[in-house]
Amino acid sequence: MTDIDLDALEALDDAALAQRPFDELVAQLQSIVRALEAGSVGLEQSIRLYQAGLRLHAASEGRLREAELRISELGRRAGAETPAAPEPE
Repeated sequence: MTDIDLDALEALDDAALAQRPFDELVAQLQSIVRALEAGSVGLEQSIRLYQAGLRLHAASEGRLREAELRISELGRRAGAETPAAPEPE
């Protein structure tokens, strides 16, 4: 089966799920993918796993977008703080 607690995952709302560490979200998603690919679970359990996987995927993508925005902002700040090089004569 999986090493994921579906009941606990399903009990989390989307905001709480989005606050989980990115690496944890990815590890749980990978576990779900392995279980679904193995075909070792029944139909109802497969549906629950698939739904949980969709939520984990959405939370992971949200975390990645947040990270990209932070990196972009840091780049803009660093560019603004760097003195301009003198123009060659």
